[in-house]
Amino acid sequence: MPDEPVPPPRRTAVLISGRGTNLESLLNEKRAGKLPATEFILVLSNNPGAKGLDIAREHGVPAIAIDHRGFRKDREGHERAILSVLQDHDVEFVVLAGYMRVLTPVLVGAYEGRMLNIHPSLLPAFPGVRGQEQAWEYGVRVSGCTVHFVTEEMDGGPVIVQRTVPVLAGDDPDRLAARILREEHKALPLALDLLTRGRLRIRGRHVEILRGNSSYPLLERELPVSLPLLIATGNAHKAEEIGAMLAGLPLSIYTTEQIDTPGPGEVREDAPDYEGNARLKAIAWQEATGKWTLADDSGLEVDALDGRPGVQSSRYAATTEERNRKLLGELRDVPEEKRTARFVCSVVLRGPRGEEHTARGVLEGRIAFEPSGDGGFGYDPVFLPDGYGGESLASLGPEIKNRISHRARAIEATRPALERISAW
Repeated sequence: MPDEPVPPPRRTAVLISGRGTNLESLLNEKRAGKLPATEFILVLSNNPGAKGLDIAREHGVPAIAIDHRGFRKDREGHERAILSVLQDHDVEFVVLAGYMRVLTPVLVGAYEGRMLNIHPSLLPAFPGVRGQEQAWEYGVRVSGCTVHFVTEEMDGGPVIVQRTVPVLAGDDPDRLAARILREEHKALPLALDLLTRGRLRIRGRHVEILRGNSSYPLLERELPVSLPLLIATGNAHKAEEIGAMLAGLPLSIYTTEQIDTPGPGEVREDAPDYEGNARLKAIAWQEATGKWTLADDSGLEVDALDGRPGVQSSRYAATTEERNRKLLGELRDVPEEKRTARFVCSVVLRGPRGEEHTARGVLEGRIAFEPSGDGGFGYDPVFLPDGYGGESLASLGPEIKNRISHRARAIEATRPALERISAW
């Protein structure tokens, strides 16, 4: 995979309460030429005596203390003061590196999805204070550290990076804590590098790590990394189907409605065949976004109509209901034995260097006399696939449809190429 441009450095603040060892590790990494997408513009502490403030100043980073003791147990008031300073400095990302305060929604809400914390245990085990000591007291065989997104639940946000540390015979809490700290100095820069390069995607409790450039390629070998794959469609039903068909592959799937970069605008599908139209969409969206892109084009070919509507299937009439009504109207006097038809799908997978993989899938069947079934979309309610007792594609349910459909067969033929690409 060719190197991608490094995004502009993201304005980042680090919040600390004490020694600042993780802060110093981050600043040393930046000084060594790593973390190119991160700009440390501010260090802020709730403790005016924190040694980390001096470390920041030695690295030329402005350091500010806002003493929480001046707020008379007004935790939210203290955070509003912090937030005001962060906003004055146009801070985009926040790192909690030994910040020993439980946060409120004031600060968490302002930086949702843009705030990291480092914790000295393998969460969800041993949250809160004294994580290393709790692990030692419990008698675990393995401990470690966790970098996670910050949420309102203390130490409960989605996990980004974890590193393990064995608990050795003869250990005590201090010796264990020292070894965990060495792993923190690896985990935190790695997680911040992934975040500021735009390589993290939160899905519920799961954080997907997208493939891309890195300051820490050796550390990344231990992480599950996903290939970003754009499905060139805004049709939510189609995207959901394709996502189900590709389950099990290390892919992070996007639709055209979920990308941040501008799209190519309307793509004219004026090719004479399905593969040509799929290729037009794949090329346009790949070039606009830089992502691996999968596009498809499909149609319904009815023998009694000399193969119509074919490549015009989506333009056969204005709406799905009108298309099905028109089709059944044209076939009103056609007997059952002559209502044979097929769905055809062509898929084009396009890569950033012009790589291209194509596949085709066909599903034989016939056209019903009236619609049936609540599932599927498009012509599914009027299409009866061979071998399923006269049930429509819309009646079979997504599990069967996603296994037998023309699109499923084309996607399955594309799967070996995606397996090779995602393993790079």
